[in-house]
Formats: sequence, C-alpha cells, structure tokens
Amino acid sequence: MAIILHSERRQNYSRLLYLFLYLILGLGSLTMAYPFLLMVSGSIKSRVDVQDLDLIPKFLHDDALLYSKYSEAKYNERILDYRLASGEDSRNFREVELPAVGESVILEDWKDFLEAETLPVSWYLTAFGPTLDGKIIQKNERLFREYVSQSCDNDLDVFRQRYDESIESWFFLKFPHERLADRNFQLGDTPLTKLFYEFKSQLALNDRIYLSCDRYYQHYLDLIGEETVGHLSSKHSDDPRWESFIREFLHPQFIVVDASALPGWHVFLERKHKSIENLNELYGEDYPGFASVAFPQDKITSSPHLTDYVRFISSSKDCQIGYISVDTPELRWRDFLKKKYGSISRLSGAYGLTYEEFEDVGMPQQQVDASYVLSHGSELRWYFSTNNYQMVLEYILLYGNGVKNTFIYCLLSILLALIVNPLAAYALSRYQLREQYKVLLFLIATMAFPSVVTMIPNFLLLRDLGLLNTFAALLLPTMANGYSIFLLKGFFDSLPKELFEAAELDGASEWQKFWMITMNLSKPILAVIALGAFNAAYSNFMYAFVLCQDKDMWTLTVWLYQLQQFSSQGVVFASLVVAAIPTLLVFIFCQKLIIKGIVVPTEK
Repeated sequence: MAIILHSERRQNYSRLLYLFLYLILGLGSLTMAYPFLLMVSGSIKSRVDVQDLDLIPKFLHDDALLYSKYSEAKYNERILDYRLASGEDSRNFREVELPAVGESVILEDWKDFLEAETLPVSWYLTAFGPTLDGKIIQKNERLFREYVSQSCDNDLDVFRQRYDESIESWFFLKFPHERLADRNFQLGDTPLTKLFYEFKSQLALNDRIYLSCDRYYQHYLDLIGEETVGHLSSKHSDDPRWESFIREFLHPQFIVVDASALPGWHVFLERKHKSIENLNELYGEDYPGFASVAFPQDKITSSPHLTDYVRFISSSKDCQIGYISVDTPELRWRDFLKKKYGSISRLSGAYGLTYEEFEDVGMPQQQVDASYVLSHGSELRWYFSTNNYQMVLEYILLYGNGVKNTFIYCLLSILLALIVNPLAAYALSRYQLREQYKVLLFLIATMAFPSVVTMIPNFLLLRDLGLLNTFAALLLPTMANGYSIFLLKGFFDSLPKELFEAAELDGASEWQKFWMITMNLSKPILAVIALGAFNAAYSNFMYAFVLCQDKDMWTLTVWLYQLQQFSSQGVVFASLVVAAIPTLLVFIFCQKLIIKGIVVPTEK
C-alpha cells in the first residue's frame, strides 16, 4: 500500500516529502558514485598528480600540469636527468614549471643542428623509456619490444637462443637505463645491447634527451663548495677544478686525447701488461707490439681496452692535461651557432635574448619540450589518459590465459548454477518430503559460515582427489548454493499448482513439467541466480589462487593481482576499472530481468 494516496500527491506536504526522499536517495547515490569516480580519475594519473583528489584530472585542461606530466614521462621519472638536461633545480616534477617558448628561430636552429650534425647515439638518452621503479610501461618500451619481437619473428624461443636472455613474455622485455654522464657507466657487450642501439638510432628527435655536460660540471662545482658558475670549455687545462672534473668525473666518451699522447699510452700499457702476449690475450686481439695499440674507438661499451684507457686519462703522470680536451653536445651546438651567426650580438638579436658570450648559450631542451606540449596538447592528453589502461590490457591479453580461463569458468559456473540449484529446489517444492525443513535448515546454515572457513578442507579434499589446477577444483565447491536453493524453492512454491495438474492430465512427464512450466515461468529469478553465479565466479580470487597455483590456470583476478604488485597506483586503479567493466555491462543489459526477479516474488 502506498504511503501517499493518489488524491494527496498534489498537496504541498506530499511534494516536500517526495523532495526529501529524492534528496536522500541522491545523496546516497553520491556516496557510492564519488569513490568510483575518484578511482576512474586516478586511473589516468601518474606520480606527479596522483595525490590530487579531483574528479576531472587537472592535466586535461591545464597546460602547466600537462608540461609537468610530460616532463616526468619523457625523463623516465628521473628528476636528475631532467636537471642535467634543462639546467633547472626542481626537487620533483611537481615543481617543474612551464617555461616561455621564446623565438621560433631557436627551435628551428636546434632542429637544423640535430639534422646536420651526426652526434653519437651514446650522447643521448631514450625518452619515454623504463621508469625509475619500472611500475609503468611507456611508448618507447613498447616500440622496442615490437622491434625485438619482429626481429625474432615473434618467437620467444628464437629470442632466448639468439640473445641468451630469459623472459616469460614480451611484456617483460625492457632496455636498461643509461647513465651517460657517469664516468663508471659502461654498456654490456651483448647482442641485445647492440640491437637496442640500433633501435635507439632510429628515435625521433623529440624522443632524445641530450644531457648537459655543463650542468654536470656545475653540479661538481657545487659538490666541492664552489659558488662560481662553471662552463665546460673544450680546453681549460690551467684550471685545477676543470682537470679534476675531467680526470675523475666526466664520462670518457666526452674526452678527447690528442695523438701526441700515444707514446705515453704505449709506455703505460707496457708497464701494466709486461708483454704484448698478455695484452693480446686480455683484449682478444693480435697486436704485433705495444706501439700498434691505438686509443679505443668505442668509449661506451665495456672492454679491457676501455678500462685501461680510463685509467690512463685518470693519471696525471701518464697523460698530461695538455693532451686532453672535451667534445660535448653543447660545444658542438655553440660551434654551429658561431658558424651561422658569427658574433654573439647577432645571435642575441635573433633570439631576443641577451648573451655576453657563446659559453652562456645552452641547449634549448626546455623550450623544445614546452613547444611540443603546447602544439601537441590533445595528442599528449589522449596518451596519458590511455597509457595505464594500455598497460593493463597488454598484460591480461598478451601474457597468460586469464581472459580465456575466466570466460570458461564463468560460463560453466552459470550453467551449473542454473541446473543444480533449480533441480534441488524443484524437488523440495514439488515433493513434500518429511525432512524437507531440516534440509532447508541445513542449506541455510551454510550461509552462517564464511567461505574462508571451508577453504582449507576444500583444498585438502580436492588435493586428495587429484583435482588441483583444474576447472573442477573451481566449480565443484560452489556448484550448489544454499541461498539460491532457498530462494528458488520459495519462488517455485508460489507457482499455481493448477498448471502442474493440467500438465499431468495432458500426460506431461516430470521433466517436461520442470522444463516447460517451472523453468519457463522462473526466468526473472533465474536471471538473479545467474548474475550471482557470474559475480561469484568472476570475483573469485582467493579460491582461484589457492586451488589453481599453475599460471596456466590463473583467472583474471589473479593476473590483475599479480600486475598490481609491480605497478604504479594509476595502473592499479586502471586494473580495477577494467575488472569492473564486465559486471557493469552485465547489469546494464540484464537490469530488466534483475528487477523482475526482485519485484515479481514480492508481488506474488
């Protein structure tokens, strides 16, 4: 019976009551929707904005935060690399500010310089690569994975044999982070490293990060307590700070030793190795004598030759400072500008800036980044909005059988729930068993015990039956459900008995009465049972993880749990959103049947 009569609906107090009820329902819906919307918003965030509790992420409409987010992704979440490339002293990417782009001629000159100058591949880092903690996969990691898989015809066995690397899936293939300014960094001499450098040489100009050796030199001066501004000139041998930095800190690939130092190099090698035979054995070469050993051409790949070279240039006794000069991206950039403009005044006029000398001109890495963000805002926003989801989908679709196993498990669970439970409820409803109330009490009693209580007994029983790591282990313990049988019996009791009596007069068998009358009239409640079986199977994590420890039998929830162990918070939120989509779709398309299953028994 309605609490408000039809004739009273137009009264003011009735309208106020309706308004109050709708307000309460609206507030209740917000308390449920708000956390979900926060999770959806967090699923497209990264470290730089994950702490912002906003329903609409700020980077979608704020260019300044988009630049911070772009810098974080481009510099692989390494703030030190950002500092070395930009010259800024930001403590984290949240503090990074969008700089002024400046005159377009600066960007054009930088592009012309990179296209005209053949800079070594080891002089720049790969942008959008492996992050600091590896909890997010970026676009150049994916491109490298595709590049390697294509070279191996997408065959992991070929990859393992050719590159002597063991990975479970292409999903886990990464390339190492390079510390190109660090004196002690050297690349491994492996086939995979060579393939990576082949891939790296094909990167777009915007995906290259040129680190500033000037900035690294300034960092060194700050460490030793010098307050002056330092520039790493090509040759500045009269400054002890410059010499100390070159000999102890700068990477050897940026150091050039004049050919006049070769005699000292040969004396150094002879003193160390004693005989040419020892050197040849160590180097894997066939030199006729020490005088034929040149300086190493490859100053980035690990080798005994390079190790000796580093020790040689570190020794003031063996290699005089007058023989040493440096060659860096910044020096070549300044030489390019000198040739083009001739004087610093002309350069200042063209750039709309004030420079006193060419040493003050740094690489315009910040301006390039800012220009790219402002001109590709929509593209970047789409990339950041989908990157976390792309990582989740790649993991569950390309790695393991989680989707297939979950589909089979849910389908079988629904079929068994719609066969076993209706049969049991039909028997209790149609046949007045003497002990049926005791049976019902037993079925209802199962609802009093959490499923976790029965986990260990079920595991031991299924282990003894030899059913672990099978679908039978997942299906048998939940095939019959006490609550579903109780609910179905109540629904079957409400069906008119005259229908069954008429069917008996027509000669219908018990199976025909069950299938054609009972099941046909029970579609709403069967839809509720099917939805419950689907939800139970789809969200089953602990049972699936305990009973099926073989990765080939893991369901989707187990795979997502594994993904969350090594992923960022944004990826975790994205995985939860992806996991919620199937249940949401089932409810949307089956809501009429679900509502009928709730309302019809009440009306009867």
